[in-house]
Amino acid sequence: MEPKETRVDRLAGHMVRTETQSGIELETSYGPDDIGHLSYEEDMGDPGAYPFLRGIYPEMYRNRLWLKSFIVSYATAEETNQAFREYIANGMTDLRLLCDLPTQSGIDPDHPSAWNSMMCGGVATYALPVYEEMLAGLPLGEAVFELAHAGMSSFIYFYGLLVAMMEGRGMDIRRLRGNSINDPIRSKLVYGCPDFPTDIDRRICLDHIEFSARNTPSWRPVAPNGVDPCQGGMDAVRELGGCLAVATVVMEDLQKRGVGIDEYGPMVFSLDAESDFFETIAKFRLARKMWAMIAREKLGARTERAMQLKIGIRTSGLSLTHQKPLNNAARVTLQILSCVLGGVNSLDASSIDEAVGLPSPEARLFNLDTQHIITHEANIPLVADPLGGSYYLEWLTSRMESDVNAYLDEIASRGGIYACLESGWLNQVMEACRLKVQREKAEGKRLIVGVNAFRSEDDKEGPINEAIRDVAYKPPSIAMREERVREVTRYKASRDMERLKALTLDLFQATKEGRNVQRAVIEAAKAGLTLGECVGVIRLGYGIEYDPFNQVGTPDFVLAAVGA
Repeated sequence: MEPKETRVDRLAGHMVRTETQSGIELETSYGPDDIGHLSYEEDMGDPGAYPFLRGIYPEMYRNRLWLKSFIVSYATAEETNQAFREYIANGMTDLRLLCDLPTQSGIDPDHPSAWNSMMCGGVATYALPVYEEMLAGLPLGEAVFELAHAGMSSFIYFYGLLVAMMEGRGMDIRRLRGNSINDPIRSKLVYGCPDFPTDIDRRICLDHIEFSARNTPSWRPVAPNGVDPCQGGMDAVRELGGCLAVATVVMEDLQKRGVGIDEYGPMVFSLDAESDFFETIAKFRLARKMWAMIAREKLGARTERAMQLKIGIRTSGLSLTHQKPLNNAARVTLQILSCVLGGVNSLDASSIDEAVGLPSPEARLFNLDTQHIITHEANIPLVADPLGGSYYLEWLTSRMESDVNAYLDEIASRGGIYACLESGWLNQVMEACRLKVQREKAEGKRLIVGVNAFRSEDDKEGPINEAIRDVAYKPPSIAMREERVREVTRYKASRDMERLKALTLDLFQATKEGRNVQRAVIEAAKAGLTLGECVGVIRLGYGIEYDPFNQVGTPDFVLAAVGA
């Protein structure tokens, strides 16, 4: 005898909803009349042609497959370096760099607030030697890197470490390739990062972008992030609308610094691949079209390159369940497929055991092999935009465009994206979306297989397959954390303090005088300035207290350097 909920689901013989996850009500079928208002040339176009709805390259994946990546960040630099080497050998082409939570908050491991989260979710990357160890033996001028941090200090500092490493090896920094998921709205909306107030975040963001645009042209220094707001509750319409609003205001700010959009080049968005298959595909296609139109009509782009949008994807970790965890293989596979059909440029697939613990090597390789199977066995990428022309998909894309434009109009009426953040309105929107999803699950209008539907009596929590059994997260021991604090203490005592004081003063003055601080950060990092010290010096330059948590005083060498 099956449990009631399972029996009802399987015998009902109908769907439980008639709208997409974003609430777009659907008909049972679509035909020519539903897309009669669309012009092929103006609304779709060929792959590789404006408005790039169908992809930014004429042949798309035939000669340029998407980058394959996932976050590889273990507790130590040695473990992370070894993992990078293994996954590169198995087909990973995009190295996502992350660090632990205290580092993302702008503090060093010896800070009082760092202890509980130290080495959790990544390496305690406090200074240049840690990066050198983590990336030892990797081709800095050939690999594609992605900074996937939360706070603005992380981007300006860790990008600075990559530049410092290349310059230390006598390499041309123009060869640096990759991107920063550098988004000051997401930094506060989702994470509430304490390193800098929002107004400083806005300037630090621009300093990093301006320096990179002029010195590392193959690095994309901003990637408005929809993944984390989406995981926080935003639906697809508001996820995309938020990214478009951030990208627009960032480019407007950058133009005031004398860097035009044609000089800057393509934009990058970091978007989420959710479980709603066709809505996700429509979102990716629409993102390219809407950005191309904004770039040309609002920002004055003249080159096709400046109108192009590259899309980096993180498949939905929120969609994964610890109940019946093998079902996650189906979820991740369908999400990867939606990315390929939607024409994304970089794909970071969640691991099937992510709801259970840290991703296992088997789960990582499953992600890569799934993409290889889609490519080389299913032959999905042989044709650019294979679903283009589908009555349903084209109607859905057009309808989403109307909804996103309405959301952008509301943001503008409220004073713009920064004003919406500071007023708390964005948080209210995200919370309302999140509560709507919870209600739908509770009312049985959104079924999650193995959670609120299709369960069995002998599978209350779902058996853990042997391949994903040993993934429980193991926090670093007290001894490991104590050793890391001692390591930081030894490092800080080993530096050339006279050289460090001089470069600390340069950073302080650049901040206080309103100059771009990125080069000063790079040079100070070469001399040994840590992340936490970098954050503190910039804060002092703005006339605010040294420590974001107000728990430690200003170091003596900083006081001596800035004359405080």
